[in-house]
Amino acid sequence: MCAHKSVITRRYAQAIRYNDLADKAGYCVPCGICVLIRFMALPDERKLLKDIGPATIAEYERRAGISVQILLDAVVRDRVRHPPSPSCLMSHSPTCNDPSVVATGDLALMEETRAYKMLQIIAEFRDGPPESRFSLRHAYNTAGIHRQTLIGWRGDHKMFDGIMDSIQEEMVDTMRAEAYRRSVVGHDEPLTHQGVKTGDTVKKFSDSLLQFTLMGYDAKFRSKDVNMNVSGHLDSNINIEGLRDRLAQRLNSRSKAE
Repeated sequence: MCAHKSVITRRYAQAIRYNDLADKAGYCVPCGICVLIRFMALPDERKLLKDIGPATIAEYERRAGISVQILLDAVVRDRVRHPPSPSCLMSHSPTCNDPSVVATGDLALMEETRAYKMLQIIAEFRDGPPESRFSLRHAYNTAGIHRQTLIGWRGDHKMFDGIMDSIQEEMVDTMRAEAYRRSVVGHDEPLTHQGVKTGDTVKKFSDSLLQFTLMGYDAKFRSKDVNMNVSGHLDSNINIEGLRDRLAQRLNSRSKAE
């Protein structure tokens, strides 16, 4: 049986036109509809906050650095984006545009589910597993929503969008710190002999990362102090150790100024 037969609401089911022969064959006529449904936030996945459990919410709030109530309040305030309609003042209508109306029914379910999934996305994006930290795909997959849904939420809710931007800036800071470590501080690389680790290490530096990191911090290195040849290696006339020392001094001066 197709996915929509068990999870889609009656309202959605009424909007879909079925072909009798295709229905008997076990698939639906609207091309890709079942595949799309599986990746969207499905109706049976929606839950009120009281049904999720305080311990689960508290853990996500700790990792996200924000409470679900703050996100929910922002979602409610953003009702004003909806244009006037015959149902815009109804407490159960998804098109309600009055933030002062206390949500009931479908509206409460929709808004509380959205706030909770936003909380999940923020937590997983900022504090996901080491191999998936700062992975947007991991974040929205964990929350059970489609990428296009995430894009829509960011457009509709400025607070959520701002938080996501802030995490992306944190990601860039982390990448800069790693580039500095590998280019200036260096990293220990195990020595091997005939494919077997000897137990010794050698300090390795990435000259390419040094170049790009320095170019990012000092504009004058983008035009004359540092040049790249066709193969992507540093010019042999450049004093690598000197560049490394100058970068370290510049970053130390900047950190003291901040």
